[in-house]
Amino acid sequence: MPMQQKSLLVPQVALAEVMANAALTDAANAPDWLLGWLDWRGQTVPVISYEVANGHSAAADSPGARLAIFNAVSEQTEPRFFAVRIQGIPRLLRLSDAEVREDSLAHRAPLERMAVITQLGKASIPDLDALERLLTALRR
Repeated sequence: MPMQQKSLLVPQVALAEVMANAALTDAANAPDWLLGWLDWRGQTVPVISYEVANGHSAAADSPGARLAIFNAVSEQTEPRFFAVRIQGIPRLLRLSDAEVREDSLAHRAPLERMAVITQLGKASIPDLDALERLLTALRR
């Protein structure tokens, strides 16, 4: 999934939907990484900036910005879905273990499980559990 600096590499099962960028309900008094709330399929879904949540500055969205709706992987996570703003249309890739190697020279961000290199270049495997913990703390 295209982001500001590099791509996110996520398992297909983690994604519920990718949709066009949409208007969000304001998230007053919320952390900077919470962009707002999305009304999606009758549910209110938090939309986050993965970059800002990792301590990077927010950049302007590309004209092709989209929202990637993720399924929560932990059954204890509320909400059951969350969205991440991405900067284009993601690609479906089939990768073997041999086609992905750890980028040991890359700085790993707090919400990044691993920095990797694939045939398409550098990518980040997000720590979905850590993202969900962040969102669960938001609800308290």
